[in-house]
Amino acid sequence: MKAYLIDPQTRTITVQEFDGRQPSLFTLFGSLLVDTNDILNDHMVYTAREAFEEGEAGYFLGEKLLFGKALVTGYAGFEDLDAAITQEELESLLMYDLPAFYRDALALLPKTFAFEERYAVQTGGEAAEITPEWVFYVFNMADENTKRYFLSHLEETATRGEDIHEYLKKMADLAIRSTS
Repeated sequence: MKAYLIDPQTRTITVQEFDGRQPSLFTLFGSLLVDTNDILNDHMVYTAREAFEEGEAGYFLGEKLLFGKALVTGYAGFEDLDAAITQEELESLLMYDLPAFYRDALALLPKTFAFEERYAVQTGGEAAEITPEWVFYVFNMADENTKRYFLSHLEETATRGEDIHEYLKKMADLAIRSTS
């Protein structure tokens, strides 16, 4: 089936034939840990879970932060299909150059950082789950003083060997409260 391979190192998108088999994904990414990202309508985006740990380049596909190569296929139900998005449409959704805040924050994270972590927070009296990605997104939109505060405390947390996720949960709580 027709798929697209995004390579952030070369900043290219190439058309790939994909047979829809898990072993093919393992071979493509050189990993048995493959993440599925349902972030494009009627498409699936596959990435290697260890890409951040291995120092692969970060980039955005739409609003989703990804690391390393990504394979984009069409998807319906539980079945991979030919990608329906055009290469030009896919290219328009990519941003290879991360904002300075993201580069600085990512540089402070341990290589084993778990982006899939979820933080339980209260918003408007209801429980919500927030991801580290959401925390970075919110603080990236903040003023420069708030960004510096966030980054300096993130650096202190990392330097002391404290739990980064606890710090990000605290920041998520602050962000939620500041918007209420």
